[in-house]
Amino acid sequence: MIWLIFICLMACPVALVFYYWRDFARDAQAYSPQWFLQWLQRGLLAPIFVWILMNVGRSPLMPPLTRYIGFLRKNGFGFHAFMAQIWLAGMVIVACWAVLSLGWFLTSLFRRARNKDDLVIAAIVWSPVLLLATWPFMYFFGWSGGAIGAFFWVWPLTHYILGVADVKPPPPTYSAAIAKMKFGKYADAELAIIAQLEKCETDFDGWMMLADLYANQFHDVSEAEKTICELCDEPATTPSQVSVALHRLADWQLNLRKDPAAAKRVLEEICRRMPGTHLARMARHRINQLPHSVQELEAQHEPKKVIMPAWVEELDSSKPATPLSAEDGMALVNQLVLQLTKDPNEVAPREKLARVLANHLKKHDLAIEQLELLLGMPEQPAAKSAEWLALMASWMLEQHAENEKVEKILERLIHEFPQSPQAFAAQRRLTLMRVKPYRLRTEPADRVEED
Repeated sequence: MIWLIFICLMACPVALVFYYWRDFARDAQAYSPQWFLQWLQRGLLAPIFVWILMNVGRSPLMPPLTRYIGFLRKNGFGFHAFMAQIWLAGMVIVACWAVLSLGWFLTSLFRRARNKDDLVIAAIVWSPVLLLATWPFMYFFGWSGGAIGAFFWVWPLTHYILGVADVKPPPPTYSAAIAKMKFGKYADAELAIIAQLEKCETDFDGWMMLADLYANQFHDVSEAEKTICELCDEPATTPSQVSVALHRLADWQLNLRKDPAAAKRVLEEICRRMPGTHLARMARHRINQLPHSVQELEAQHEPKKVIMPAWVEELDSSKPATPLSAEDGMALVNQLVLQLTKDPNEVAPREKLARVLANHLKKHDLAIEQLELLLGMPEQPAAKSAEWLALMASWMLEQHAENEKVEKILERLIHEFPQSPQAFAAQRRLTLMRVKPYRLRTEPADRVEED
């Protein structure tokens, strides 16, 4: 009977600590049942064993530390001394362990509670009342009863604070899952994500990470779609999160399945769930931009060809292979002048006249005048205008005109027709013209002569 009472007295504080630990572990999400068993062994079994060794009193050099046990041993009550030793050791150690455990729980709750001020005020108000209740234990049992009295002070305070503490559970951590994915251990990463979601079943980021794992690593878009649909049906998921999840699912339908129709169906779900909102308008805008077929989708992913302008090394790239004689050139000029007399607005004869004057008769001034007349005509094609300006600059260079005049024509060509092939050649020519005078001023004379 005595042993039964002893066991019950020892088990009650342990049971109470275990009861409150469940609520604490549920909020902290960091302490498993295995952790509690290890804490129980380290906190109870080892101290009890040490207490027994220190109170056996078999050696005169090491008498019992507890006065009551020493008194019983002195009067020869061996059995009672042994039972008192076990009882006092157990009760004091269990009480100390329970006080430390509950105090640890309270400290953690105070740190994480959002209503910390209310908890502090409650602890200040209730502590004097509870200390009065523990005073009899300290008075009758001395310092050994102080541990039991401290337990009866911490226990009601823990019971009260666990019920009123507004503790926000810590968010799930997916660092372990991310590390496993980086090493290619996708099955282990899936288990790590699911383990975190079991602690917080409504975590949006965790479900999205799991769906992304199914789609991109396991290539199972159907399972990813099922996960996204369950997440969207969760009441805790906000409308913006629903929109993000469905847009991501539409991306997987397009990029992994090559199914524009399925992507359109997913985006229409946003319009159905949130009609009239900006999220629905964004989804409708994307639906209008979706390809209508797989062929059109593949065409969108093909690299676009960029047509670059042809490279023109020289400004005048249309010089005749065989020049005309002076007589033939003059005859052709007279023929073109007669044609222009009938219709001065004809472009082709005037351009031909300018080329004959410059290339065959070497009359560059007259040829440049003809090109200036062409440039003055309204509604001329940009390609022809750029070509005429390039010809003017080339002919000026041939007759060794002043650099300022040539630079003015080149700058006009670059400014008015920057994307034309002649503009690229003009930029190169203009750079060379501006660099050469600098070299003439700075480099030795013999080196300039070699150039």
